Amino acid sequence: MISFKLTDDSGFLAIVNGDRYESFVHEDWDLYQLMDHFVAEMNKENLVIWATGLENEWTVVFLPGPSARPAFREFTATIEVTAGRLYLTNYEDLTMVAQFADEKLPRPHQEAQYLELPDGRYALTIRQLYDPAQIDPGAGLEPEPHFEIIAVPAAISATDPIESIFWWEG
Repeated sequence: MISFKLTDDSGFLAIVNGDRYESFVHEDWDLYQLMDHFVAEMNKENLVIWATGLENEWTVVFLPGPSARPAFREFTATIEVTAGRLYLTNYEDLTMVAQFADEKLPRPHQEAQYLELPDGRYALTIRQLYDPAQIDPGAGLEPEPHFEIIAVPAAISATDPIESIFWWEG
């Protein structure tokens, strides 16, 4: 098990292939331009992004298989590894690199938040282990972890196109 803590001030987390992700969108992008960009990058298998349901500091674990804990919700998406690593990131970093052409992922403060994998295609299953509507904002989130991510080699067959950010109702 590999575990990371990650802040999220906007309600989104992501996993990115920093080697292939096309980060720059426009100096003056708008929300829907950015979300369309994220969907396009997911369909290129460079990014997997999801809404968390609320802003917080999250504990995310990478596991070889799902734990025995029940998931509130989960999804599976495909991503390609081309430089031996996938990086965990947040919306704040994605927006920074979207606005400035000279910025890339991972951002310096997130360089150590990665999963090493042999190059190839992977099915990532993201499991959210709590219902955001049941969280008392003043009480904190327990127990940890909050998200589980399981990466398994994926078949080369075509998948249905992704049409929106996972769990986002925007």
